Amino acid sequence: MVRFLRLIAVIAASAVLFTGTIVAVVAISGVAVHRAASAQELPLPPLDSKVQEPSTVLAADGTTVLATLSGPEFRQPVKLSQVSKVLITAVLDTEDHGFYVHGGFDIPAIVRAFVNDAQGGGLQGGSTIPEQLVKQLYLSSSRTLNRKIREAVLADRLEQKYSRDQILQAYLNTIYLGSGAYGVQAAAKTYFGVPASALTLPQAALLAGMIQDPNGYDPILQPAAARTRRSEVLGRMVHYGDITLAQSAAADKEPLPTAIATTAAPTVVQQDPIAGYYVNQVKQFLLDDSTVLGATYAERYASLFGGGLRIVTNFDPAAQVAAEAAVNRNTPANTQGFEEGLVSIDPSNGAVRALVGGAGAQTQQFDVMTMGERQPGSGFKLFTLLAALQQGYSVYDTVDGQGPCEILFPGNVSMVKTPIQNDNPNEVTQTVVQATANSVNCAFIRLAHEVGLHNVISMAQSLGISPTEIPHALYDYIPSVVIGAAAVKPIEMAGAYAAVANGGVFHAPSFIDTIYDRLGNVVYRGLDPGHRIVSAQVAAEADVAFNAVVSYGTGTAAGLYNRPVAGKTGTTNNNVDAWFNGYTPQLESTVWIGNLHGEVPIILPLYPGGSPQPVYGANFPAQTWHDFAAAVLANQPVLEFPSVNGSLLPATKYITSASLVHDDVVDHNAGYTPPPPSPVSPTTTAGTGGSSPSTTAPAAAPTTTASTTPAGGGGQ
Repeated sequence: MVRFLRLIAVIAASAVLFTGTIVAVVAISGVAVHRAASAQELPLPPLDSKVQEPSTVLAADGTTVLATLSGPEFRQPVKLSQVSKVLITAVLDTEDHGFYVHGGFDIPAIVRAFVNDAQGGGLQGGSTIPEQLVKQLYLSSSRTLNRKIREAVLADRLEQKYSRDQILQAYLNTIYLGSGAYGVQAAAKTYFGVPASALTLPQAALLAGMIQDPNGYDPILQPAAARTRRSEVLGRMVHYGDITLAQSAAADKEPLPTAIATTAAPTVVQQDPIAGYYVNQVKQFLLDDSTVLGATYAERYASLFGGGLRIVTNFDPAAQVAAEAAVNRNTPANTQGFEEGLVSIDPSNGAVRALVGGAGAQTQQFDVMTMGERQPGSGFKLFTLLAALQQGYSVYDTVDGQGPCEILFPGNVSMVKTPIQNDNPNEVTQTVVQATANSVNCAFIRLAHEVGLHNVISMAQSLGISPTEIPHALYDYIPSVVIGAAAVKPIEMAGAYAAVANGGVFHAPSFIDTIYDRLGNVVYRGLDPGHRIVSAQVAAEADVAFNAVVSYGTGTAAGLYNRPVAGKTGTTNNNVDAWFNGYTPQLESTVWIGNLHGEVPIILPLYPGGSPQPVYGANFPAQTWHDFAAAVLANQPVLEFPSVNGSLLPATKYITSASLVHDDVVDHNAGYTPPPPSPVSPTTTAGTGGSSPSTTAPAAAPTTTASTTPAGGGGQ
């Protein structure tokens, strides 16, 4: 109890030191007492209890099991007397030289943890061997002050119950050392084919160094890093006087193992077949893309495959069944390798509800919807539209849509050398709504000229498109990015359109809702809180334009009976990729079709027995979206898109400028007189009838001729 009170006193004192307030003493002390008291009540299982416990991946309902994750495990416990003295010395010198001197916890390390956690950073290392053992036996690897306090109290209790030798023996039998080897006996046999009692100095130094990061210091996979780490361990042993410089130099010259001597059992994953791609995303995020389960890969791996976690995802089994059915129904049988994928997101919070990543995770691990980078075609026009609306343009403004368009952009003459074409050669001046509905390339190229390409790219990045896919330095002066020349991930496009469906608030797509450790504590909450990118008024205007796409434009196949739908088709040059990004207020879904293995034009029969034709986003993807949404929304209420506030709309105008007139090589603006503003008030109506942007009748549906635009172009 004295040590317990000392721990609380030190934490409280550190609060005053770093915040300078007595209030901090009360607050921090209260939290520390509560967390420490909770740790006092936890049972202490025997030191030889089985550590590894499979983790369970669950659907959003918290009960449907999607997968049980258990990793390879090779474990051969030995007595401390069966471990070579040189290995024990190497481990203590590397991990906890004062093990036989200090208590179960290191107060300075806890103070550092408090300061770092209070400042919003991840916790620092430096745990004692008892603390490391407690983390392996009882707690998760999450790096928070809460866990650090509980770890310290449990470590102190451990030292009161067991001798130092018993704790060290348990530690040496518990630590993970890569390649499925748990404990020093298993590791000695895995890497060197000898028992732990026969380890030499260079072998002992290698294993002691691997404790910190078994994956990063793997001698087979990372020999350079492993050799450097072994040298560091030998240096520490010299520092503490346990070996001589000559012994260190000789050990440092010894070769590393180049092959595994003993192989652990393979990983066992039992999963619901239809959830395969989804579960793979959960695993990838927790192992590679975050530090939720630990600072090192080894910590994350051990926690995910042996930590007994309950991982509640955002997966909706019913939506997944509907997605699989829609994709299977609308992907024509073919021998050219064409596949369809679908990802669906709840716009209100970014929760990914369904994912069809390809032909099946059991046979094809690559998931095109989350891992693939494909040209989005005209779906990318979203970002030009939003950037324009944010700058004060209106969807009821008119813009020149005539083609071909030979437009000079600052520092770039590519469109003069290779003019942009429209799918329909008869496009004329029209409203932005009509240009969006009919996916008029030249209208959006001229609009982007006025908006500025850097603003288009900034909008894309603010809505989740990775800067590595469209970096400013590369695309600031490449205007074809406006019509989809940059390859992006389909899930990023889905997240961007979901933000419009959510009134302009963006939530990063999320696969995980909550993670609980084996004791039931919450160690992670995954949903992005979201942040506003554009105003509700801008999002409402965009709804009008994208509703027109489905009402009378290129996306009519996606329309649902008596329910407002908005979206955008996208088809790349030579019909290599075809997309439909569609949404209602409750649901966003993105559908893609193409060939995963190359840029192969999609030429398929549009109906059984028909002759092969070019595939656009307007046909298979839009139809797949329709079938999926009709099934998922069948029992959902019909929600209208928010209305545009007419009082906030600027006066309608013809979009041009002296700069555009100068840079439009084939000048379609000469002598143009803009029409008077439309008397029709902007509204969004129920059903697929949608918007009435002007008195101009909807343009005819685009032709089905293949686009001749540069890479990424294409209207449908």
